[in-house]
Amino acid sequence: MLTPRSGVWLSPDADPKTLLPAPELWAAHGVHPPERGGVPLTVLVFDEHLRLRLRREADVDVPVEATLLAAVRETRKRARAGVGRRDLLAGTIVAAFGLAIAQACAGLRTHDIPGPDAEGGQLLSVSIVVNGEKRNLRVESRVTLLDALRENLQLTGTKKGCDMGQCGACTVLVDGVRVNSCLQLVAANDGKKITTIEGLANGDKLHAMQQAFIDCDGFQCGYCTPGQILSAVALLKEGRPADDDAIREGMSGNLCRCGAYPGILAAIKQVRG
Repeated sequence: MLTPRSGVWLSPDADPKTLLPAPELWAAHGVHPPERGGVPLTVLVFDEHLRLRLRREADVDVPVEATLLAAVRETRKRARAGVGRRDLLAGTIVAAFGLAIAQACAGLRTHDIPGPDAEGGQLLSVSIVVNGEKRNLRVESRVTLLDALRENLQLTGTKKGCDMGQCGACTVLVDGVRVNSCLQLVAANDGKKITTIEGLANGDKLHAMQQAFIDCDGFQCGYCTPGQILSAVALLKEGRPADDDAIREGMSGNLCRCGAYPGILAAIKQVRG
């Protein structure tokens, strides 16, 4: 775990270790102070060969070490029971990270909660820019970005799959960065720009990635497709994947139960080209 000025190393086999400030290490992984455009908290998951396997960021620096350490150790315990650690780690960490951030953010914003509404609930005023349009909401502090988009704004193109950050069906872009909206509190995104699948096309003209998914038959049931498309758009903005394996790695957070992966790969290569 890296903040702009410190860090903690979590391992299933040892106690947490404090990392001394190391600007060159931080820079190598794109971690910068907020005044230079960075975020307050970054979680990086490495495999046993110190290869980066997963990256998650948060807009607040909150104490999530205990929750994440418990998740890492649970992964170790389950691996001993015969389930591969590599298969479990990413999903377990993402779910734990999302839960910890959600709980911490809710606690941090308690002082902002106004008085009860007419029905006795505690509501927050939140303003977000969705697909270029400013939208003002009054929601409970626990409402996720996914539920706000679907239930409050009726933008049902963003799908609720596992609701635990593991399948990627709910992927949207927040200030151009792909996120699992089921793990984001809408209150934590106050003032940010959100792009959903409904806002990707330019009028009647489809985005190049949308057209490529049609051309390459990149979907079957279509349930995961909005998240796949937005994740693919973000992947190409993050950098040009060198080969098929790099594309698969970059899209590994988006699952397709129909198995349309060859079409998805072809679509991304078409747009990349």
